[in-house]
Amino acid sequence: MPSKLNINENFVCRIWDDKEKYLEDLKTSDGETVLILEPGKRNYDSGPDYSNAKVKIGEKTYTGDIEIHKDFGGWLEHRHKNDRRYNSVILQVVLWDSHDKTQPVIKNKRYIPTVILSGFLKYSIRDIWREIINNPSDKFRLPCFKNNVNVPDDVIRKMLSKLALDRLNMRAGRLRERLEELTGLKEIKSSGTVKQIYIWEQLFYEYIFEALGFSKNKEQMLKLAKHIELIKIKQVIPSYKESSILIQAILFGASGFLFDLRVKDDYVIKLKEQWEKHKDFFNNECVYKSEWMFFRMRPQNFPTIRLSIGANIINDIIKNSLFKDVILAFSDDDDFEVKRAYKVLNSLFDIELSGYWVDHYNFGKTSAGNYCRLGKQRLNDIIINVIIPIVYLYADVFCKENIRRNVLTFYTQLNINPSNSILDVMEEQLFSNYDIKIKTPAAEQAAIQLYNFYCIREKCETCLIGNNAVKDKAFDYRIIFY
Repeated sequence: MPSKLNINENFVCRIWDDKEKYLEDLKTSDGETVLILEPGKRNYDSGPDYSNAKVKIGEKTYTGDIEIHKDFGGWLEHRHKNDRRYNSVILQVVLWDSHDKTQPVIKNKRYIPTVILSGFLKYSIRDIWREIINNPSDKFRLPCFKNNVNVPDDVIRKMLSKLALDRLNMRAGRLRERLEELTGLKEIKSSGTVKQIYIWEQLFYEYIFEALGFSKNKEQMLKLAKHIELIKIKQVIPSYKESSILIQAILFGASGFLFDLRVKDDYVIKLKEQWEKHKDFFNNECVYKSEWMFFRMRPQNFPTIRLSIGANIINDIIKNSLFKDVILAFSDDDDFEVKRAYKVLNSLFDIELSGYWVDHYNFGKTSAGNYCRLGKQRLNDIIINVIIPIVYLYADVFCKENIRRNVLTFYTQLNINPSNSILDVMEEQLFSNYDIKIKTPAAEQAAIQLYNFYCIREKCETCLIGNNAVKDKAFDYRIIFY
């Protein structure tokens, strides 16, 4: 996994710098409890990675330096034993264990305790990696930074056009794989083989839910949507007049939020009554309450709010043919207009909460804030990550050339002016030298694809931009600060 994720010591430092977020209950490799009193000051020059740290190990408190490595064998590999600059090191911090378990020691034969972070991570290393690369530090530099200034404009545009389509095909390919799972077909050919609307609606619903979950709850939301099938919800809705309440009961019940919930207001009582009636039909809970993330999130992004919005989307899929209307937005033969299609999508997803969640952000927790609608940025994320790929896939499966043409026009021409930390890096360190603006979904996705699959993986030799920037130049590839 380390090689696949291209993890280096700067990545380990990012985890260490935000230890409250990523780490818990630290112990040395010998099993002694570690309490970080002062994490130390980062050193970007030669010598130990952190200076003036203060650490309590077991019952003793130490003051000195901290050295970071990828794995346990880093101390020996880097020959720190005979380097006087490391005589003040009090702790080695590594991400991985290794076959070589030689205990770190300095010149005066004092042994250095080691903390192996992989055993104390709050989240999977892949989730942490994804979050860190999506939020590059101020020290991050593209591998071709300072060398890409003379790359021809047409080379950059050609690479971005390729990457925009690569990323769209990647997203559509993921949806295709799930479509094959839902149909039981080993391969879906472009011949209209998947005609059952409920399968497309299930696919649509699953990935809308994933998008609603943001980075911290998307896996939980996707797991829930796969467990609670639309076709089963359709079977129970006709027997209940308040369909929105029933759908909420099913979602909050299956997500674990109603388990041992001690809030006793009328809304919660009604949810519990309905879940009790239907939980066996839906095979009980599929997610534990403890799996949901609330930490460092704004209330409008809490999973409780997102599930209540999701309940309304389910209702619209079932009762108002939401998926069909999305496809129709791209079905014009000759007079397709990007702005008109975007306006239609905004109207379809103008979902307003009512009742309990107008003034609540969690069970029993009231708020004066207004969390009743999807924000513009969240809707744009759903359009880019779900709607465009699924419409593109639909056009391919049913051989609808007009829909394919329209969705590609939408992808490349819709003006959304996206903004995030990755785009800031790419604009500052690459695009600022050219008349290239990141305004459309295609441009945004191309820039992210370039960053994720070339820049941070240091694949300059296979990148048109990087290859052009560094050819015939002496070049150090190991300069990435996450």
